[in-house]
Amino acid sequence: MATNKYVLDRFDDFFVILFEKNNKTKKLVILKDKFTVEAKIGDLIEIHINEDKSGYDFTILKEETNNTKQRLLDLIEGMKKN
Repeated sequence: MATNKYVLDRFDDFFVILFEKNNKTKKLVILKDKFTVEAKIGDLIEIHINEDKSGYDFTILKEETNNTKQRLLDLIEGMKKN
C-alpha cells in the first residue's frame, strides 16, 4: 500500500488517532501496541501500511513538523501585531 503522512491527533484508552495531513476527513486508528514510535500530539508521521496489512512502518518527520509549528507561531504573532 501507499505511504501517507498523518498528524497525530490524540491517544485514547487503547488507540492512537491520526488524521491524514491534507485530508482531515481520513482518520487512521491504530492500536497502541502497534504504534512503535515515540511521537507527540501534533507530530507529522509518515506511515506505510505493510502489503499484507500485518503492521505499519513509522517515520516521524521532525523537520517538517517543526517547520509547520513555526509557520503557525509566525501567523499567531502576525495576528497579535495587527
